[in-house]
Amino acid sequence: MIFNTKGYLQYMMKRTLLVLLFLSLSMPMFAHGDLSMRIAEKTVAISEDPKNSVLYFERGMLYQQHMEYDSALEDYHKSQSLGNTTKELHYQIAEVNYITEGYQEALQSIASYLQLDSKDLSAKKLQAQILFQLQSYKKSLEGYRYVIHHMKDIRPEDILEYCNIILAENNKNYKGALEAIQYGLDQLGQHTLSLQLKKLDYLKESGETERALKQYNYFILEYNRNEFWYYKKAKYLAEIKRPHEAFISLKLATVAIEQLNAKFKNMSPVIELKEQIKSLESSINNQKS
Repeated sequence: MIFNTKGYLQYMMKRTLLVLLFLSLSMPMFAHGDLSMRIAEKTVAISEDPKNSVLYFERGMLYQQHMEYDSALEDYHKSQSLGNTTKELHYQIAEVNYITEGYQEALQSIASYLQLDSKDLSAKKLQAQILFQLQSYKKSLEGYRYVIHHMKDIRPEDILEYCNIILAENNKNYKGALEAIQYGLDQLGQHTLSLQLKKLDYLKESGETERALKQYNYFILEYNRNEFWYYKKAKYLAEIKRPHEAFISLKLATVAIEQLNAKFKNMSPVIELKEQIKSLESSINNQKS
């Protein structure tokens, strides 16, 4: 077999020129050089094989990575029109429509995906998120509950999103939200800060004052820099009309500040905290008189 060197060089030169032409036309659109090159190469490949549904799908993925969502959807739909019926295509169409707030279209596409793979947790989670945006809270909650109790790589943000859905479905269901927080703490560890903070918020919002105070004590004991938490607890005690306990907590905050290294005492957040302590003490004293 004789290799046609001249023909090969002409072919490669033509491809290179097409890539450079595409890049020059698209430069204002793209910020990432490597991604721009990959899109340009895929565009040249499509020009050589315009009936290839896989190439359109792959370029759509690249557009989506660069947040060129209209172009991504156009390529996904072109891939679909050329016969691509894979579940991956349905998922990407659903995801882009979700991101761009085309929730009805997203719901249709994720339903098509789940017809092909009914137990995929990523797809069920996306479906629950779409249903939430469509204010179909009960169905969203059912779907997300299944995801939470079956996923292995659970994250704090998953638990927090689950809690939002619980309270959207019933804005008084703090019991359910707190149970979800506790489930997350059991799975991820008791020192997961974002969940402990949200637990405090829910305890306060639901009027569970004693449990809320216990949660403040958790933060005071957990962190070496507890002067801020003593102040936060004092502020909460003042809000619930327990001035004597608030005053004690303020004194403990002052003691904690005095025990700080001089470098920390002179930092602006600590100086500001001292002023806040004085202001709250004055407010409590005025309530007493």
